[in-house]
Amino acid sequence: MSIDTLLTGHLRGKPVFRTAVTGAPYGIFKLAAADKNGEGVLCSCIAFNNTVLTALERLDDGDSVCASGEASISTWQGRDGQTQAGLDVMVHLIQSAYHAGRKRGDKATPAESTP
Repeated sequence: MSIDTLLTGHLRGKPVFRTAVTGAPYGIFKLAAADKNGEGVLCSCIAFNNTVLTALERLDDGDSVCASGEASISTWQGRDGQTQAGLDVMVHLIQSAYHAGRKRGDKATPAESTP
């Protein structure tokens, strides 16, 4: 079962880019989001969409990101032996400060600028 999701958080580490055995490129990254109690939730994200991959290339550890896609709940045993919960997300769209043109040093391309 997958859940449509829209989440915001900060990148944990740099995105990693790989190529599947089929030759298709994909990217993986971790997104730290907060739940309703302010506790951190680690989201494991994967993206196959070329637009998302291009956007990920511009991002770095700690950048704020908003991502939407299909999520499923994951659980694992933490080092302390307690059960931890997180989300696995297949990202279809991504938004960051780079997209908004507010991040220092970012310049919109002619196709991105508005008249």
